[in-house]
Amino acid sequence: MSPSKIRHLSLSEEIYSRLMRMILDNKYPDGYRMREEKLCSELGVSRTPLREALIRLDREGILERMPRYGCIIRRLPASGIAELLECRRMLECMTLREYFQNIDMEAVNSLKLRLEEAKKNGDDELRTEILNTDETLHELIVSACGNRFLAKQLKDLQLRCRPYRVLRCAEAGDIPAIISERRNIINSILAGKKADAEKWMQAHFDASRSYYEEQRTE
Repeated sequence: MSPSKIRHLSLSEEIYSRLMRMILDNKYPDGYRMREEKLCSELGVSRTPLREALIRLDREGILERMPRYGCIIRRLPASGIAELLECRRMLECMTLREYFQNIDMEAVNSLKLRLEEAKKNGDDELRTEILNTDETLHELIVSACGNRFLAKQLKDLQLRCRPYRVLRCAEAGDIPAIISERRNIINSILAGKKADAEKWMQAHFDASRSYYEEQRTE
């Protein structure tokens, strides 16, 4: 059965999220060739936003570009996603703990204000701001890292995890819980409570991992 058509041609983000969901649901299995013309027809979109979505998936390791063949899927199973998120949790929480004193507090406070402002503007804008705030927060932790080799590993892991973050935020119905995860981390950092910040960061990663583990059993 063909997937339902996307009605808003504006949004490569929506195409990106839709393709990720279909890949994770095995509608497009591992090794599947992503033909632009066929995808445009199935989703009801033009080539430009589709290509933007495919470029992102390629950059994030979900697709692999083959010479003279195009893109094929390199699907990570739910168990692999859980292991990826666990690996990132271990490294990022260690970095938060060891380099806590280097975090840019002014930038963290700016994130808090952005989240509070976004809550006034409806769910669509709020979801976008949650993602932007989350990405910036994790980048600030990497920027605080005083070890360039560790920082590189964290950046690579953040890139590989990004599509799963985007999808969870796009699909999850409990937006207040997602906001609470970020707020708890931000407030603990601003209060100078390193142990609490690490605890809430661990809870944040555990919630994402549970999201994909639960989907595996559905």
